[in-house]
Amino acid sequence: MRFVMRFAFVLALAATTTLGCKKTEPAAPAPGAAPAAGTYRFAFVTNNSSDFWNIAEKGVRKAEKDLGIKAQVFRPLKTEVSEQQRFIEDILVQGFDGMAICAINPDAMTPLLDRVAGKMPVVVHDSDAPKSQRKAFVGTNNVEAGRLAGQAAIAALKQAGITKGKVGMFVGRIDMQNSIDRKQGIDETLGKQPGIEILPIFLDGADRTKAKKNVEDALARYPDLVMVIGLWSYNGPAMVDAVRNSTRAKKPMVVAFDEEEETLKAVEDGTIFATIVQKPFEFGYQSMKALKDVKDGKTIPTTIDTGISTIKKDNLATFWAELREMKK
Repeated sequence: MRFVMRFAFVLALAATTTLGCKKTEPAAPAPGAAPAAGTYRFAFVTNNSSDFWNIAEKGVRKAEKDLGIKAQVFRPLKTEVSEQQRFIEDILVQGFDGMAICAINPDAMTPLLDRVAGKMPVVVHDSDAPKSQRKAFVGTNNVEAGRLAGQAAIAALKQAGITKGKVGMFVGRIDMQNSIDRKQGIDETLGKQPGIEILPIFLDGADRTKAKKNVEDALARYPDLVMVIGLWSYNGPAMVDAVRNSTRAKKPMVVAFDEEEETLKAVEDGTIFATIVQKPFEFGYQSMKALKDVKDGKTIPTTIDTGISTIKKDNLATFWAELREMKK
């Protein structure tokens, strides 16, 4: 009898415990109401750690606030494909919802980019990978940017009364699409000027020390060097340092790209004739917006042109004020 009573007690206790632990199912959404959406998490990958990307990251952070997304910025220390590949492998396993990348070597990286595109939308910014399955390119028309640089170089030489001589071009890599396109634009303009010879391009692998040494070597080797043009952002300060420290009586004219602080100071003091500026803030912002639009099922254009401008001493003050406000 005692055993029967004890057994009945255990059964009653078990029933009570089971009822107390029963899960409550969430209420179904009302007819026609959209289910609550999660927050998208996107990756933004640069091609190096240049100060240029500080502005792009500001655009990414603004997009986080405006669009209700989360983003992580990956910045390789050097412009090496292997660094980007490591980042991409991490992105693939960390559950991101989309990736925006400045592809260092578009042809070599296309198979990997396509593998990512099979799992999440991919947007390419700054330097395109047109053969990949990316959804869009966000950035500058770099052929046109090269033409603007070439036109600025022609104007600088004309102002100085120079009709012949050699031109040196300096860049980190020439296998990136932005480098290829900018060189094309310069060749189409400055390269067609009678008496002007464009030297084989000087490569520095995004190493600022080597970038400066390349300019110093060109200054020493070519007494008739009349123009130096830097295609990437850090090339501006590197050219300025080398030209200022040169003992040559007649120093070459300088045309640069982008808006590093030292570059703009050199435009102000006349060392740089002009710099061709992009809109890196928009690289960050528009890349994030494009990824969100794709995830939301919207159609986006395959090219999102963020625009370019030529900055000289006469329009520097306005541009610099806008840039400083943007950086806040």
